[in-house]
Amino acid sequence: MKDLLERVQKETPERFDYEWLGRFVRSINANELNYRELLPEITSADDYARNILCLAPFECVLLYWPPGVESAVHHHEGFWGYVLCLEGAIDNIEYTLKDGKLLESRAVRAYAGGVLNEPDGTIHKIVNASDEDYLVTLHFYYPALDTLDNLRLFDLVHRRIATLNEKAATASFGQDPSCYRSIEEDAFEFVPLADNPNARSHRVYPILPKPGSDQIAELLGKYYKEQAFEYDSFDLTHESRRKYTERINMLIAAYFEKTQPKKVLDLACGTGRRALDIRNQSGIDYEILGIDLSPEMCAVAQQRGIHAEAGNWLEIEIPKTEADAVTFLYAYGHIPSEQERRASLKKIYDSLKPGGYLFFDAFNLNDRNEWGPAALKAFDEHNLGDFGYERGDVFYKKVGGEEVAFLHYCDEALLRDFVTSAGFTVESILHIGYVQRSGEILDREDAGALFVIARKD
Repeated sequence: MKDLLERVQKETPERFDYEWLGRFVRSINANELNYRELLPEITSADDYARNILCLAPFECVLLYWPPGVESAVHHHEGFWGYVLCLEGAIDNIEYTLKDGKLLESRAVRAYAGGVLNEPDGTIHKIVNASDEDYLVTLHFYYPALDTLDNLRLFDLVHRRIATLNEKAATASFGQDPSCYRSIEEDAFEFVPLADNPNARSHRVYPILPKPGSDQIAELLGKYYKEQAFEYDSFDLTHESRRKYTERINMLIAAYFEKTQPKKVLDLACGTGRRALDIRNQSGIDYEILGIDLSPEMCAVAQQRGIHAEAGNWLEIEIPKTEADAVTFLYAYGHIPSEQERRASLKKIYDSLKPGGYLFFDAFNLNDRNEWGPAALKAFDEHNLGDFGYERGDVFYKKVGGEEVAFLHYCDEALLRDFVTSAGFTVESILHIGYVQRSGEILDREDAGALFVIARKD
């Protein structure tokens, strides 16, 4: 830590800005910092502790968080900065205040080495995401805050706004009454995300740095375990999702009527419902072999009579040139990296008989009605390329859920290149409406998901 503080003094220009400080913080190797002896003493299991390391040319303060502890929602007025996670897992929940209503707007999770942006005007709270482990964070602010005087806190339960004075030790409620300059009752209305009529069923939830492939597979397994017994209901009760899947099912079934497959490999089979719907629509009694990351999903598929195997597709042994067709629906984007997406397509190619077909869909990076453009914006705003992200990577949560999933939004030209590089001939890439004009085949490049029909010659 001494070396870092020396860097602060030596490398900070006389005039620096928000962007410069961000580059400086992201250049810090969290694994090289020796901070244990500088951790502040925790005096309450319900609050964090602070140790200010320096105040010039900007503030550097070390925070120590007991398990499950969070700050109050507070407002950064007239100062800005960054948070570097040194140990544990941190959730940064942001809010917007408009017309007396406080609404949750977005969230980011960071692990060791992850950096959170806190521009001037931010309203947010910081949460230790673990109920078992301690969290250590290093904060950088300008102008420096030698005290928390005039910092405003929002009490989401009692709808109070408290203004701290110079005696306050943390941005938290529950301190001695002498730590508050004022408390305003009935000061705002809090609208939880689940009650926001404009909120979607899922929310973007970046993770910094990007987890490795095994960690992403684990996250997806937990996410689909959480969703396993309500997944079909969600599919059927959300009109846009239902129309979208029905269109793709119909297109695949029509191909099967013509090609008369005997064996179909269904990757990311989930509960098996879609595979059976497609078979029923086709009128062809072919064998279905299902593979899915989630044992819970596979168990449901097996109850429906599908031979389903749980595991990572790239690690499961599949006989070559046995399948007449492969379906890979609503899941190609779960593959965590370009290298693995290319490898998956090659393995699918090898599993097919000559003349066999691959059918899969992918979310369109340029779909103005989906998360693709937002993913590009987040990539730039959060400097996600510095944390292992590829353009189009998105982590997300279901509103009301706890588990985080991963999805990659695809550029159509790159997707076509991946498929042809694996050896396939692309028969067509259709744009199919998902959120808007659900289930319709569209003629705009910036609308609809991408549905690929490819053949092994």
